[in-house]
Amino acid sequence: MNEEYENIQGLGIKPITKEKAVQLYKNMRTRCYNPSFHKTRPSYAVCTICDEWLEDRTKFYEWVYDNYYTVGSEQMQLDKDILVKGNKIYSPSTCIFVPRSINSLFENSAAIRGDCPVGISYDKNLKKYRGYLSVNGRNIKLHSWNTPEEAFAEYKQHKEALIMATADKYKGKIPIKLYNAMINWKVEITD
Repeated sequence: MNEEYENIQGLGIKPITKEKAVQLYKNMRTRCYNPSFHKTRPSYAVCTICDEWLEDRTKFYEWVYDNYYTVGSEQMQLDKDILVKGNKIYSPSTCIFVPRSINSLFENSAAIRGDCPVGISYDKNLKKYRGYLSVNGRNIKLHSWNTPEEAFAEYKQHKEALIMATADKYKGKIPIKLYNAMINWKVEITD
C-alpha cells in the first residue's frame, strides 16, 4: 500500500472486487474513446489513457488495488483532474479516488452555462448576472451583478471557501495529496 495512505486516520481500506476494477477500466475507456459518449460529454473527447494503462490493463488494476479506499458509505469515483488542474490524461500520477461529494465540487457545468464564467448565469428577469453554489444538494443563489466579472469575483470567493471547508471536513479521511490539492485550489474565470 502507498505510504501516503498509511498515514490516514480511519481510512476505510476496502477490498475492491475484480468486477468493480474491470468496470472502472471500461468506464475510463468509454470516457476517453467512445464517440457516442462524447456527444453528451464533449469535454471528454480530448481525454486519453496513459500508455502504461492502455497497453497493459493489469497495471491499471494493480494501481486500483493499491489506491482504492472508502470514506464511510460514500460512492468513490476515479478522478483525473483534481490533483492536476485541467489534466486530460488518466495515469498513475494524475488519478486519485475521491468521494462523490468532493468530486461534485469540481464540476464546471460548461455544457449548460453558455458563455458565462464558471458558476455564473444570466438572470433574464433581473437583467443581471448571478453566481450559484451547490451546497449539500441545495442550489444557493448569490447576489446579482451588472457584469459577469463582478458575479464571478463573488462566486470565486465563496467557492474556494467551500472547497477549503470540505477539505477540512475530510481531513484524515482522504489522502494528504487530495487534501493539499483542495486547500490550494484556485477557481479561475476561464475554468
